[in-house]
Amino acid sequence: MPTCQHDRSLVNPALVVLGPYMPARKRRKLVKKSASVPLLKVIEFDNRMEELVAGASAVVAMGGYNTYCEILSFDKPALIVPRIVPRQEQLIRAQRAAELGLIDMLLPEESADPLRFAAALKALPSRNPPSVNAKGLRLEGLPNISRIVGDWIDGRGGKEPLRVIKR
Repeated sequence: MPTCQHDRSLVNPALVVLGPYMPARKRRKLVKKSASVPLLKVIEFDNRMEELVAGASAVVAMGGYNTYCEILSFDKPALIVPRIVPRQEQLIRAQRAAELGLIDMLLPEESADPLRFAAALKALPSRNPPSVNAKGLRLEGLPNISRIVGDWIDGRGGKEPLRVIKR
């Protein structure tokens, strides 16, 4: 919330959807502080997250698995501020995605600097969507797997039986 107060050049409206694990005290504080920021709307939950992401011009998120799927599926520019405690799976995913040019990333301590966070937010609308930097990215899993397996089976020419390897 302090970002707009520190940088009045932020002009894009934002919808913040709070996560299910946010402590109640922090949730109340965030909702209260956001009430004084006209461009900011905070909601606690929406069961249509896919629709919200599809309609967004960009996404700022912690970067859980489902969020990445939505960002990539809807080809949205994104800024990820991963959770790093108690597990680092969001951090690992964000670092790799940033290396591939799919998203921008700030560490939590970096995002705590209001001016740095504001600069990242201002850059977000002009950021390319993931598809621009990941030309070979294929998101159509089932059709791609079907094609790959079909090509493999066609290439065998019926010469050897299909084997299942049990581990």
